[in-house]
Parts: sequence; C-alpha cells; structure tokens
Amino acid sequence: MPKLTQQLVQTVLDHNCHVSMGDKLLVAVSGGADSMALLHILQQGGYQLAAAHCNFQLRGEASDSDEQLVSDFCTANGIRLFKTTFATREHASANKISIEMAARELRYNWFNELLQEHNFSLVVTGHHGNDSIETFFLNLVRGTGVKGLTGISYRNKYVVRPLLAFARKQIEHYCLEHAISWCHDASNDDTRFIRNKIRHEVIPVLESINPSFFETMQANMQHLTDAEYMLEQEVERFIQTDVVNEAGTIIIPISKLKGYPHYASLLFEVLRPYGFNPVVVGEVLQHLDSSSGKQFFSASNRLIKDRHNLLVMPIEDLGVQHFWVEEGMTTHDLPMEIRIYDKPADFTFSRNPRLMHFDADLVDLPLLVRRWKQGDVFMPLGMKGFKKISDFFIDEKYSLKDKEEAWLMVSSEQIVCVPGKRLDERFKVMKRTKRILEIKLL
Repeated sequence: MPKLTQQLVQTVLDHNCHVSMGDKLLVAVSGGADSMALLHILQQGGYQLAAAHCNFQLRGEASDSDEQLVSDFCTANGIRLFKTTFATREHASANKISIEMAARELRYNWFNELLQEHNFSLVVTGHHGNDSIETFFLNLVRGTGVKGLTGISYRNKYVVRPLLAFARKQIEHYCLEHAISWCHDASNDDTRFIRNKIRHEVIPVLESINPSFFETMQANMQHLTDAEYMLEQEVERFIQTDVVNEAGTIIIPISKLKGYPHYASLLFEVLRPYGFNPVVVGEVLQHLDSSSGKQFFSASNRLIKDRHNLLVMPIEDLGVQHFWVEEGMTTHDLPMEIRIYDKPADFTFSRNPRLMHFDADLVDLPLLVRRWKQGDVFMPLGMKGFKKISDFFIDEKYSLKDKEEAWLMVSSEQIVCVPGKRLDERFKVMKRTKRILEIKLL
C-alpha cells in the first residue's frame, strides 16, 4: 500500500478524477482527518480552491467545535471558507426521511448552489478506500446488482473523490506527519447504524483473516467495475435493439428478454434506473409466464405484465375521472366535435369508429364521459343482449394500460358507447330516426 503523498493524490486527480490545475475546486470539509488532509494536500498542490463546511447541529457543542477547527485552519492557511448551519432533524422529520439522508440532501443541495453562484468546477470530498469497502458490504447486505458492488466511484458528475485509493490509517498518519489537527465524530462509533456495525464489527474480523484485506478488496472492486462495464454494454445493446420507448412508456418484449441466457441480471439492470429493487425484480421474473395484468411498483414507476411485454411507466395522478359534454363543447381529455342535425334522406351510417352517429332523440345531453368501473354493462351494436365492459375489453385484447385510459359515454346512467370502439345497440340510428347526434373523435 503506497504512502499517501501529495504527488500520488495529484496522480489520482489526473488519471481517475480527470481534474486539471485549471479547475476551480470546492472542497467539502467536515473537520475529520480525511477532509482536513485533503484540504491540506490540495492547498499545498497549488489548486484553485475554497472550503465548504456544514454544521448539521446534531452533536451540540461537538458540532460547533468541528466548525471552529475548520475555520481556524482556513484562516491560518489563507483559504476562503463557506459555512452554513442546517436544522437537520427538522428537515428529516418534515420530509419523513432518515437523519443521514436529510444531511446528504441538505449538503449537496447547498454545494450545488455554491457551484452555480461562484462558478466552481467541481466538489471534492474526502471519501477514502475504507468508505468504499464499507459501501460494498452495505450494498451486499441490502441486495444489489453488480453496480452496487463496485464501491464508490472516483467521479460522479460534478463530485470527485481522490482519496479512494488510500486507507483511513494512511490518512491519519498523513495528518500526524504534517501536524494537522482533526475532530473525531463520536457518532461514527455508534454500532446501531449499519455502516458503523460493518466498520467496527465485520471488517476487523475479515482483516484478521487476511492481513492484506484492504488491498484485496480494492482489487475485487476494480474487477467488479470492469465486469459492470461489460454488463452495461450488453444492457445498452439490448435497450437499443429490442426495448421501445413509446410516449414515455418503456416496452420490454418478454420473448426477446428470455432469449438471453442471463436474462434475470439483464432485466434487473434495465429496471434499476426506474427504482426497482432486487426483490421486486425477482417477483417480476416469477410472473413472466403468468397471465397479463399483474402490476409491480417502485417509488416512482410501475411495471405492468402484459401478454407479450413488460410495460414500465411513471406513477402519475389518475387525473380527470369524468366530465360532461354537449353540442359545441370542446375538451382536452377526449378531444371531439359534437353536432346535431336533421337526418338527411341519403344518410349513410358511419363505419369509422371515430365518427359515431346516434339517434339524437334517444340521448340526453349533456353526456357524461367517465372512466369504466367493475359491473358496467352495455349492449354492443349488433347484439340483443348485454355484455360486461370488462368482457368486451378482453375480447378487444385491451392491455391493463388501455383499460385504465378507456372512456365511456353515458346518458341517464346508460352506456351510449365505448368511444372509438363500439356503439350501444339501444342508441343506433334507425329508419324512424329524425335527428342525428354526431360525435367525431379528433
């Protein structure tokens, strides 16, 4: 394990983080050994930089001591410092999220504001190799794809982490060697948190088995990073070749998917960006050969098992469920033109399902246009008996999405038609019809 030096960190910045001397850096400094060492190394290396410190008000006087330490160091070394204080517990409570998630949200939102306001190129954080290993085990325990086993990346958009090649003990040794003070966050010792339990109880056992555990895990995560890249290429080929994005709905053909010998992993990687976790993807896989209609949900999307496809779409508000229309009215929900006129002698009944003609004297206006519901029945044109709307949808091979988007036109609680599909026999134009109600779907 090479000794942590300014030269080695600069090499990592160049090769792994793609940072140049011309970049303007915002260094996130908590007061811990990692961020204090990072700030010292970057400042000594001549980079354009400023420091940013967040006081999350979670540890009382200890939080204030961290802030003072960072302020004193920046003053002594002529480093510009941005500081802010967050009501972290209140933010977590208001948004129903964990303290850790609240702190992350608050600090990265603030970092983004500083980037834009002061034209910084990048945020630099002090995450180190041990953090990456802990992340590996954290994801392993929770369940993850290959991506989650690659640890923390050196660069993610505007955030870079040049200390990932180094261990915590190397960083602390650097601070001692250069007389750099740092603060110890006592909350990092609380093993009620899963990450701390991994850090203090799991990893020490593994280190006792393998004295080169750090180096071994660094190599393992690099191998997994390479494997993840190859899998990513395969996923991209599948998406480009077989997956269709139709007006925001992702259509995954089941037969094409199952043509891959490793289709379970392939499906997980395709669904991962839409928030589906391994458990839900496992349930989807179990129902690939089942009948259509089954639904699965992530926090932001839903997946519908159709006859031949998996349909992925955003979870949206159901929106308007009913409205009224009459002659001369227009609507955005179901665009149409409605007019009433005397039946001409040469009247020809329309065979175009989007141009519908009714006996105007049998229909009460305004018409109610609403979504279908279980128990709805009508008398399809040409039939003498009633049929359930749900059975009609089956006959017409409606998907679940088609059913949810279907409208019905209703007159005095009787279904007049399924717009664009079928009229009701009871409202058709006959020889005795005097006036025509014409509805044209646009």
